[in-house]
Amino acid sequence: MRDFITILLFQAIILSHLFAQSVVDKDSEGNLFLLHNDGKKHTTLLYLSCTGGKEEDIDTARVVFDSLNWNIAVCAKSKNHRDFALNENDILNLVDELKKFPQVDGNSIVMYGFSGQGAQALGTALKFPLKFAGVITQCAHHGGIQNPDWQNAAGLAVLLITRENDWNRQSNEQMAQIFRQYELNVKLVITKGKHGIGDTKELLEDCRIMKTMLSDN
Repeated sequence: MRDFITILLFQAIILSHLFAQSVVDKDSEGNLFLLHNDGKKHTTLLYLSCTGGKEEDIDTARVVFDSLNWNIAVCAKSKNHRDFALNENDILNLVDELKKFPQVDGNSIVMYGFSGQGAQALGTALKFPLKFAGVITQCAHHGGIQNPDWQNAAGLAVLLITRENDWNRQSNEQMAQIFRQYELNVKLVITKGKHGIGDTKELLEDCRIMKTMLSDN
């Protein structure tokens, strides 16, 4: 009986530990957080959604949390068809909030966005490059880039994902050339298909590529 009770207690400890590492928290602005609680600092993926951040975006990015041990943060208010400056303000406020968490490595925040929110991610990161370690975009365009801080952006890791038949492919190819001229750490990946967001598997692969890029910096 004593051995049985010991096993149950051990299982309860393991389950409580796993649960403690996978609780989704929400702040007063609606931003969502999935943070590790192991006493260590982790890279954080700041996820931008075209329709505004929701819990399903946490579900999409959870594989990155589980496989790469990255934290996940989802910006609630940044979305397409909303003023870029308003989006930018909410993103920067979220970054400042993230840096208050002891499990967040403030020097290793990576922003992700698809299409219009990829453009938002690029525009914000290039304007405030010292706040970010890297940017991952899928099928983005250059329309969000205004007043970039090229001097401090040198070395910023930028992963541009486009498709063979993406209507933004030419924009990605041009951005890759320009970013290299300003000495950004750039990788351009062209996959099959049309303009469209990648699935969970692709997001994980993109983050793995970014992890390698960050280690090379």
